[in-house]
Amino acid sequence: MDVFKEQNVTKLQDSSDTAKKILITITSVLIAAGIFVLTFGGMLMMIGLILAGGALYGGYYLVTSMYVEYEYIITNGEVDFDKIIAQRSRKRLCTVKLETATAFGVADDSADTDNADTYVAATANDPELTDYYLRVRHKSLGDTVVYFTPDEEFIGLVKQFLPRTMRQ
Repeated sequence: MDVFKEQNVTKLQDSSDTAKKILITITSVLIAAGIFVLTFGGMLMMIGLILAGGALYGGYYLVTSMYVEYEYIITNGEVDFDKIIAQRSRKRLCTVKLETATAFGVADDSADTDNADTYVAATANDPELTDYYLRVRHKSLGDTVVYFTPDEEFIGLVKQFLPRTMRQ
């Protein structure tokens, strides 16, 4: 039987993200106003309007780029971790084979996550949800630790494909 499940997790915004958004918005408005004032009434007014509009659009693009969600897809023993930015672009963080896993569990202080070659963070950043880690031997990234926030059904599917000695 084939196994397929995908889960989307939205990253929560913290206070530093809010501060960055405010700073970007204020900066882009000030730059647009400065360009408009410098070119107002002159021959370069049309170019100034275009540049001011570009500054405002750049601020909008940067602010909306801070809306991030992660997608986990499990397909027959392989898990893909993707980062989706503002629902306009997708980046594959990594693909891992669960048969190469060396550790899996709740990401807490006792987690076996030290001395890895690569760390991949794909968590919801929500204190009410439980984060998990998965340590695997990846062919190109080396010893890799992936942090993620799966639901109970996803955890059950992951455990099916872990090496027999790791199933709990």
